[in-house]
Amino acid sequence: MKKINLIFFILFLLTITLQAAEIEVVDVRRNIPLSDEEPIYRDYILTADSTALKKNLVVQVKRSLKMRTAEAKDIGEIETTVGQLKIIHVDKKIAVAREYKLIPREEEVMLEQIGIMTGDYIDLTGSFEDSKPIKRKERDPAQVTTALPPEI
Repeated sequence: MKKINLIFFILFLLTITLQAAEIEVVDVRRNIPLSDEEPIYRDYILTADSTALKKNLVVQVKRSLKMRTAEAKDIGEIETTVGQLKIIHVDKKIAVAREYKLIPREEEVMLEQIGIMTGDYIDLTGSFEDSKPIKRKERDPAQVTTALPPEI
């Protein structure tokens, strides 16, 4: 009986260790631009350390989607690639990344929420190092709406 309990305890510890090793997006932060010319940045906070990630590494971001019938019965899960992130900072327990590329939905499963979000996880297979600086996204002034006072 003690051997069986020991085996279950070891299996339990292994599952906890494997789950803790998964790198996940835990927060998304963005700056507040004060002018139309100022770029918008989104920082993605990841649960990872310097052993798994390094600066300038481009990684795949994946999302697990639960599929249900019309009666809300679970029929399975689908894993899809959402995009790519480029690591810009690595610390002891966390890493910070910026959006590198979003995957077009023409050849992928449709997403309810477009873009990378909290809860997505990182897949290191197919990752590569990119030392080029991140492209700045300029805002189109035509898309910015300004509130004008009503005419009297």
